[in-house]
Amino acid sequence: LTLRVTRADSRPIAEKFLVSLGVNASGYRHVAIFNYDDQAKTYLERTQGLAKMNELTRGPIHLWRWSHRWFKPQQKEEFRVDVSTQGQVVGFDHEIPDAAPGASLNPEQAREIAQQFLQSTMHRDLSDLEFLDTQSEKRPARVDYSFTWKQKNVNLGDGSYRIEVDVDGDQVAGYSEYVKIPDQYLRDYESLRSRNTSAQLVDEVFWILLSLAMLVILVKRLRDRDVPLKMASGFGVVGTVLYFLEQLNSFSLSQFGYSTTDSYSSFMAGYFRDAVLSALGVGAFIFLLVACAEPVYREGLPRLMSIRRTLSWKGLRSRSFFIANVVGIAMTFFFFAYQTVFYLAADKLGAWAPADIPFSNLLNTRIPWVAVLLMGFLPAVSEELQFRAFGIPLLEKIFRSRMA
Repeated sequence: LTLRVTRADSRPIAEKFLVSLGVNASGYRHVAIFNYDDQAKTYLERTQGLAKMNELTRGPIHLWRWSHRWFKPQQKEEFRVDVSTQGQVVGFDHEIPDAAPGASLNPEQAREIAQQFLQSTMHRDLSDLEFLDTQSEKRPARVDYSFTWKQKNVNLGDGSYRIEVDVDGDQVAGYSEYVKIPDQYLRDYESLRSRNTSAQLVDEVFWILLSLAMLVILVKRLRDRDVPLKMASGFGVVGTVLYFLEQLNSFSLSQFGYSTTDSYSSFMAGYFRDAVLSALGVGAFIFLLVACAEPVYREGLPRLMSIRRTLSWKGLRSRSFFIANVVGIAMTFFFFAYQTVFYLAADKLGAWAPADIPFSNLLNTRIPWVAVLLMGFLPAVSEELQFRAFGIPLLEKIFRSRMA
């Protein structure tokens, strides 16, 4: 991913484009995010290979883009402009109310407006485009058209790179560039993913059963007054705070998707209400995990230092804690090397795994490391406590064997 223009650099480009169309966006709220079509990314990566995809997205295909939106609360009309990370305008949308008056042109007249826009505004050579389709829709006081072309010099096998221009009445109201994914590929990929979905459903059933067992154990331990409430509350507070901060950090993404049918104050209140409730839910879940797992772990593995003692000042200075950290850090580097070798070997043998890079968090949040802290904390606590500290001793007690 090459960022020749940053988010800040791309805004003047988008504003200049709007001015060239005679649009005055003063008085509108503005928000911008980094955006891309994840389905198109996966399709290109799988069918073209990672190296070829990178070559295509640096040239004729503009996959990575900065999306700018100008809107007014409770007003239908708004504007969007997409600027590629190379600095070209690659998308435009002028949202016009359905009842707004306009011309009722015939298809040939509307197509002429679209072609003139492609040549004079987008500086596209029509000889490089193959016309594909016309769609029309009758509005109360105008006729809207959508025209689609295929770019000839981009070879994607069964797929293609499409150009679409929308003409509402007698004015251009939309422009988009996108990868057209073959329907057969979508069906095949859905079939492939369905196996993973089925496996996940089976896992979730056992996870739910394990969570119910934790609730039962918690009630029993509360009656026996054998629950580390203070430690569990501390973990819960950390989880709550980290999740709430991550929600605040991701506000720009939600703001970009704000529906103008609602008042802005209602949107803000709803967002922060949901953020608080979700954070409290995460905190309660973490509290449950710690409160249930610690007594079971202490009882099932009495020879090992308990979680409560490990997290005490004396435990943090103990030899076992030091050795555990050294081993953990060493294993981190080992697994970095293992994964690198695994994927290099798998690529040579023809295997495929999509590159999952958190572009959204890296480029759409003010403090990217907040999500890193959250995703480091949640799996570490939930997996270690629920499956190892709680699950293994419980199953060993039930089946009288750790092999079960």
